[in-house]
This record gives sequence, structure tokens and C-alpha cells, in this order.
Amino acid sequence: MDDGTVVVGVDGGEPSVLAARWAVAVAARRGVPLRVLLAYRWRVPLTAFAPGGELAEAAQQLADMLVEDVTREVSAVAPDVVVRAAAVPGHPADVLVKAGSGAALVVVGTRGRQAATGALLGSVSQQVAIHSTCPVAVVRGRPDAAGDVLVGIDGSESSGLALALAFDEARQRGCGLKAVRAIETPIVPLPVGAPPLLHDSAEVQRALADEAARQVTAAAERCPDVPWEFHGVAGEAADVLVDRSRQAQLVVVGSRGRGGFAGLLLGSVGMRLLHRAHCPVLIAHGSPGATPPAART
Repeated sequence: MDDGTVVVGVDGGEPSVLAARWAVAVAARRGVPLRVLLAYRWRVPLTAFAPGGELAEAAQQLADMLVEDVTREVSAVAPDVVVRAAAVPGHPADVLVKAGSGAALVVVGTRGRQAATGALLGSVSQQVAIHSTCPVAVVRGRPDAAGDVLVGIDGSESSGLALALAFDEARQRGCGLKAVRAIETPIVPLPVGAPPLLHDSAEVQRALADEAARQVTAAAERCPDVPWEFHGVAGEAADVLVDRSRQAQLVVVGSRGRGGFAGLLLGSVGMRLLHRAHCPVLIAHGSPGATPPAART
């Protein structure tokens, strides 16, 4: 059971500082503590450089200094938020995923100090987004953007959790919500030699849109003060959401949709948003049907 804490992973680089600022704003809106974590590792044994642990102590001191710098910065942004900070040895992705098991949200930047030049998403951010057991926000694009909260739905249990999280975010931010169902004409597999299966594409699209609209209407009952819109849009889901993220302050999706393979930890739509969205992305990890952490009282 999480305690509502927001966890942010930092490394002193500019993307992680932006993530920390974004995370402390979330913690302030929710009225919960912020935990700042810096995890570091060496690719070779420290004894190869210096005996007696001197280099290990120097590395810890440097990591502590970086954490203190970020802590001062986020405390200046939101002085009322309780900030707990630590620098620990370990693989950053492993440390953050473990920390997320007792938190409400993990926040990461798009890439770390060691990411290749021009990389759209760092390996640590991607691993946390894939393996976390709680919702993960990747701060990219326009972190201070205005606009509504955008959520992609497809009728799956995972998108139901995304929808609930999106309504909570919209309520806390005092903005509206735009729910989008991207509708593609379904391709039905047929046995060899079978006659073509005729169907009315317009009717299929209307049925899918009606199903999604009912899902949004039901979710909206929890947040009656949040204005919302539903749009059924023809097109491929990732392309539709990337385009509409230009006018959103946050885009929310489930960890995987109806088309995901069994056991898949993160679907293709979520992965493409992590690389291409124009605003921060929230991946709604968690148990289907569970009450979102932000909704608990």
C-alpha cells in the first residue's frame, strides 16, 4: 500500500531538474511529500582506482551535493512540500522501480547525463516506464504547458485506470479533460477460401465511439466539477494522441490496450508517446479497477 508520496529520479542534468520541478508541483497539488532520489553506479570496481574506499567516499559526497542542489531548487518552488532526499549506490532504474512499489507516482526526465546526444528517451526513463508497478510520469515536451488533460482510451481495463487518473489530474489542476478514442476499421481474420465478411465501417465506428463515450460518462461521476469532452477520431491511436498533445498539459494512457500481447508491460501507444509527445506523459500502471492514489481520501 503506498503512502501517497511522489518520487522523482534525478542526476543533476537539466532534464532531471525539470522533472523535479514538475514533480514538486504535483506533490504540492496533492498535499503529499516528495522523495528525491539520485542513484549512481560505477562500471568498474572502485578498488581499481584507490584503496581504502576514498573514491567511494568522494563519489558519495558528490552525489549528496547534487541532491542538495536539487532539493534547494524544488523547495524554493514549493516551500510547503515536505522533501526527503537521498543519494544511493545502485542502478538508477532498479532503485526507482523499487521506490515506486511504495509510492503513488514516480517521475523521471526524458534522459540522463549519460544519454547519447540527440536521444529522445534515455534507457533509465524507458526501463522505469516499462517496469514500474505504480504510475510513471515522463517529463518531456512542454513541461509548463497550458491546456487540458488529454487521455487516450480504448475500452480496456488499463484505459479505465488511465481515465480515472486523468480525471484526478484535471481536478487537481483546475482544468478540463479531453478523452480521445482513436478508431480504426477492425481487420477480421478469415479462413482461407472463406467469402469476404461484409460490414458497415461507419456503424462499427459509431459502436466503438458509443462504447467509449459511456466509459467516460461513468468515470466522470467521480469528478462532477471537471468539464470534459469526448472525441471519437478515425486514425491510429499513437499518431492521434501525439498530434493532440501539442495543445495539452499532460497526456495519460494505460500501460497497454486491448491490442497488447499477453504479458506485455507497456504497449506500443505508450512507448511511442514517451518518444514523441509534446507534453509530459503519464503511464497508468497499476491493478485494473484499483482506485487511483490521488483519488483516495
